[in-house]
Amino acid sequence: MKHSSLHKGWLMLFLIVLSVLACLGFGRFSFGAILPFMKDGLLLDYRQTGLIASSIFLGYLVAVLLSGFFVLRFSAKKVIVASLLVISLGMIITANAPNFFVAYMGSFITGLGSGGSYVPSLGLISQWFSPKKRGMAMGTAMAGSGVGMVFSGFAVPAIVVINIDQGWRISWYILAFLVIAIALINWLFLKDKPEDAGLLPIGATNNNPTSINTLEEPLVKPKTVYSNKTLWFIGSIYFLWGMSYLIFSTFLVDYLITDVHFTSQQAGNFFAAAGVASIISGFVWGSVSDKLGRMVSLMIVFFTQFFMLMGLSFTTDSLLIFMQVIIYGSTLWGVPTIMNASVGDYIDAKYIPVAMGFVTIFFSAGQLVSPIITGFLIDYTNSYLSAHLMSAITCFICGLGCYSLFHFERKKASSFKLEV
Repeated sequence: MKHSSLHKGWLMLFLIVLSVLACLGFGRFSFGAILPFMKDGLLLDYRQTGLIASSIFLGYLVAVLLSGFFVLRFSAKKVIVASLLVISLGMIITANAPNFFVAYMGSFITGLGSGGSYVPSLGLISQWFSPKKRGMAMGTAMAGSGVGMVFSGFAVPAIVVINIDQGWRISWYILAFLVIAIALINWLFLKDKPEDAGLLPIGATNNNPTSINTLEEPLVKPKTVYSNKTLWFIGSIYFLWGMSYLIFSTFLVDYLITDVHFTSQQAGNFFAAAGVASIISGFVWGSVSDKLGRMVSLMIVFFTQFFMLMGLSFTTDSLLIFMQVIIYGSTLWGVPTIMNASVGDYIDAKYIPVAMGFVTIFFSAGQLVSPIITGFLIDYTNSYLSAHLMSAITCFICGLGCYSLFHFERKKASSFKLEV
């Protein structure tokens, strides 16, 4: 095997960050910044707005279900590049939408591309990084989401100020161009596995070059992914958090404008501030989970988000809201980072890509139903209070779920030591 001063895996990680920036940062989370202006431009009510947001995650769910098959059939790189081009197509359709139906279809296509590129992108991390580096690498990849939030939070309101009527459409065109550029970069430089470059995964040794997860024996050894009860439990927690976090990431700007009476520029700045705080959140919490353990780290994240969302529900003070947004943002990508890293702790190495797709299906389903429920609650109560309370309570339940799994792990580990 060849060795060099700078492992090519770091370049692959940078390309994965770009892919996550395109598929999540631009393809999904920019929607939160564009939403209020798109809603006004197309004369939508909150139920229609919720359905459009839901269409993104319906497309995402469909893509997650199919992405594993296409990766096996073609390769992760080809699926990622093709999916990024699908995102740009969906954005262009949405930018030209004259009504609800076309906007719904454009958003659905964007979601297809988003799911189709996200899961294979994270799957490449398992190829290029050993288990002891996986949490850090997953967290670094999620920085792309935060960068997308920052960009859209600053850029979209500025564009809208310049062109009030067409600003949201111009924003979609700009994002589509950037996604196409990232697709081209990935096509030129991305590689599927270190063996293609004559290398070992980062953190692996010549004594154990191929094993992804042999540092520790999994606590659960299933015959297949789908019979693993622990993965079902983790997936259920991921489903609930998918419902919870989407209220923040999709509706924050609109909440600040309609309920707190911020200007569009102020609301965009707060959204961007959350994005800035979130950029390192995945890296920090992924690294913490490598040291403290996955479930302990998730408990801290979920309970922190619970308190921040409760605070957001009952305050209109701009300084307090800013602090809550920053703290929440600093935990935001810790959840998907730890969730994806934890899969390797409960499944044999050869099942990791399938298992990641499996738990992501739960996450996608939570994101699918969340905008529909949120839109109904806002229309019914004429405020965001009930939606924020639902989001907060859901985080609390997730924290309790992590505690129960942590307790189960510790009890099982103690029993194993006694038997030995």
